[in-house]
Amino acid sequence: MNCRATTPLLEAFSDGELSPEKVLEVEQHLSECQSCVSRVRLGQALRRSVRHQARSNTEPSDAFRARLASAINAVHQREQDVQVLEQQVERGRMLSWRTILPVAAAAAFTLFWAANAKQEPARTSARGADLVHQPTVDDLIEDLVNHHVGNRPEVTSASLLPEIERQVGVPVRVPSLKQYGANWEGGSVVPFHNQRAASLRYKLDGHRMTLYVFEPRRIPFEKRLERRQVGDEQVYVGSSRGYSIGASDAHGVGYAIASDLNERETAELVAALY
Repeated sequence: MNCRATTPLLEAFSDGELSPEKVLEVEQHLSECQSCVSRVRLGQALRRSVRHQARSNTEPSDAFRARLASAINAVHQREQDVQVLEQQVERGRMLSWRTILPVAAAAAFTLFWAANAKQEPARTSARGADLVHQPTVDDLIEDLVNHHVGNRPEVTSASLLPEIERQVGVPVRVPSLKQYGANWEGGSVVPFHNQRAASLRYKLDGHRMTLYVFEPRRIPFEKRLERRQVGDEQVYVGSSRGYSIGASDAHGVGYAIASDLNERETAELVAALY
């Protein structure tokens, strides 16, 4: 099989949906074609990104958990109150109105509260998603560092960058930083700020640098990073966990760098990107 015949089968191959005969044909081709191996790895990275984003968006808020626990406790209390009332009636002991009224009122209130609690998740999901899942700037910077430390390039061929660009939604180019001694090693797609970002890995004189390309959507880096002027460019620079962070945006595209260089070097690099 050649690449043209294999490429349409790669998604089904990764999902385990091919017949045994086709699996053998694809595996034989993959053993001989590094470009298609990179396509498979990119597809796997995209699936991980989608799973991560779906899980983070569906995680219930702490406030909803607390309300749910209270509703369950209220229902249990109502059942106990009703049970006590039934036992008293069965024993033939008449309760005074002073006893009956508080118990009945508590049971009615509990029923009303529990009924409303059933409708609360719908309201909470919309309101709580904004409150719980809106990351702070510190969260975003932590994500940059985590991906820089733990992420490996899934694509090593520049010919596959259009696929990354399609997933990210903004233009993705590999800037030439050879004047700084930086060499591109590969790229991948990572989850970032409820979206996806392109992660481009560089090697620079024994140092490692990750360039992120994403849709800015008004990410307030100025609240956490220091504003600096490098030539004609305005950038934001800071550090986290021993790594330096640089950020900028141009023409609706966001750029950020995580590296083990110092802040001055990172500022120069992010200013020289585009």
